[in-house]
Amino acid sequence: MEEVIKYFEGLEERIATLEAELASLESELEELKNRPLPEPQVVEKIVEKPVEVIKEVIVEKPVEVKVPETPESPETPEVPEIQEVPEVQEEAVDHKAAIYGKAVDDIRQAISLGDRFLYQRELFGQNAELMQRTLTELNALHSFDEAVTYISAHFHWDTESNTYQQFLVTLHRRFG
Repeated sequence: MEEVIKYFEGLEERIATLEAELASLESELEELKNRPLPEPQVVEKIVEKPVEVIKEVIVEKPVEVKVPETPESPETPEVPEIQEVPEVQEEAVDHKAAIYGKAVDDIRQAISLGDRFLYQRELFGQNAELMQRTLTELNALHSFDEAVTYISAHFHWDTESNTYQQFLVTLHRRFG
């Protein structure tokens, strides 16, 4: 019988401990319920796309104003002398740079992070090593035509896809 009493006393102690833990957890839950919710965060997705730069050259010509001849009299206000506007010289516009972007020495410089993932996924079948090796080979070539020939000999890409066309624009930045 003494063992049963000790057993129940042990249970009573355990129940008391559990009740104290429960009270503590309920207190923490109340604090969490009363805590203000954090402000929602706005996440902006930035998508990089090629930008077409168009320079417009405006040529200004001098304007001549004819003043009718009238006899000078003390009441006639003095007309200021008209100065000619200098003619603006037309700047040499690099049309290829305006279309494809600034020329680069290494194709990797012309590829944004987003485009790198796009090309790797859609052109190189998720194979980063193949893409890096191909870019190294393309950098070693001497012309855009050689690069296109290399690509068509080693890959069977859909030449009508937007990703392929975008990759060609990148190659133009390397070879001009």
